[in-house]
Amino acid sequence: MDDLKTTLSKHFSAKRNPHLHSDLHLLVDEARTLFKEKAVKGPGSFAFYLGFFKRLGVQKVRQLLAEVKDSNATDSGKLFWWKIKQELKK
Repeated sequence: MDDLKTTLSKHFSAKRNPHLHSDLHLLVDEARTLFKEKAVKGPGSFAFYLGFFKRLGVQKVRQLLAEVKDSNATDSGKLFWWKIKQELKK
């Protein structure tokens, strides 16, 4: 029983980022960590992702991220941005 308590305490003790306060912000953070983005300004920055995700909506971005995760692409970032580009053309 102690093992379960320690496991749960490790899982729930992670501090929550107070800046990520909406589904859209959480989605941007998830995508940036998935693609290992660290940029502060310009392409790859939080604001860059947020701008594109606002245009498409949370559901569409979640769908695209799921498709990219399911694919076995060598460069998942390129595939994701290609899919974003195709959606914006519609």
